[in-house]
Amino acid sequence: MREMLTCHDVYKSYGGVSVLRGVTLDVRAGEILGLIGANGAGKSTLIDIISGLTPATSGEIRIAGAPILKASAASRAQSGMARTFQHPQVAGELTLRQNILAACAAERLSSGGRALSAFLSGFFHTFTERDDEADGICRQLGLRDPDRLASEVTFGELRLVEFARALIQTPRVVVLDEPFSGVGDEGIAGILEALRTLRATGCAVLLVDHNIDLITPLVDRMVLLAQGEILVEGDVETCLASELFRSTYIGVV
Repeated sequence: MREMLTCHDVYKSYGGVSVLRGVTLDVRAGEILGLIGANGAGKSTLIDIISGLTPATSGEIRIAGAPILKASAASRAQSGMARTFQHPQVAGELTLRQNILAACAAERLSSGGRALSAFLSGFFHTFTERDDEADGICRQLGLRDPDRLASEVTFGELRLVEFARALIQTPRVVVLDEPFSGVGDEGIAGILEALRTLRATGCAVLLVDHNIDLITPLVDRMVLLAQGEILVEGDVETCLASELFRSTYIGVV
């Protein structure tokens, strides 16, 4: 399978503190890679660098072979990368459907702020033909009544809105930061189904989550990050059988 997302020798330091130390990984087309590690391992820093929110100290990142390390977050989105966050990034004054459709405008505009301003000024009327698509994604994820304001729904539903926003972009690469946290059973089932669909279409998925029981039946490979370095990587069976994996992450030798 073709490598769709590649990180090579990525370092990140804040002053004299090293957060990432030569991280190298790849996610192939049609693959789900699970990125796991304890709090403070460097997972959030790594995916912030991948998505363009934080600059790397050094290293290389590519999407489908094209270097993107110096590209803006908006440029990365336009090249086919979608992302969700631990704390959902939504506009409370917009409906769930409008928040999802915001991704369509973000593909054309240079920043999320410009996308939101455009929406409020009426620009998003050009995307009403995708209302049915947004509603279909909501049904798939178990997200009811997309005409509700985002300020009126639960935290778990906001996570589903972010996931729906990623799906409507038909991305080549998706980076998911703990997408299951706070989501109910119906929403989890919808996300799992959507992830399998993404994989079948050739999308590369980097999935960050702490729930080993939930992600091990889903992912194709896993990477264990600890203190800014990759300690273990491989297929699920190999990782779970590794004493280093068990002692570092699970705490059992």
